[in-house]
Amino acid sequence: MILINHFRCPCCHGSQYRTSIFDVSEKNPSGAKCIFCKSIMSFDGANTIKENTLAPQPN
Repeated sequence: MILINHFRCPCCHGSQYRTSIFDVSEKNPSGAKCIFCKSIMSFDGANTIKENTLAPQPN
């Protein structure tokens, strides 16, 4: 099972970002910044749980 977090830029509403250990702070614990306007990304509240379908299934 994989938990996928979706980020959204509060300024330009973009969803493309980069992460860096140098951008991690108290306000930005994930270290994610928008690639367009360089704002700190925020969670958009939608978490997706994805099942790993490649694992063998028990009989």
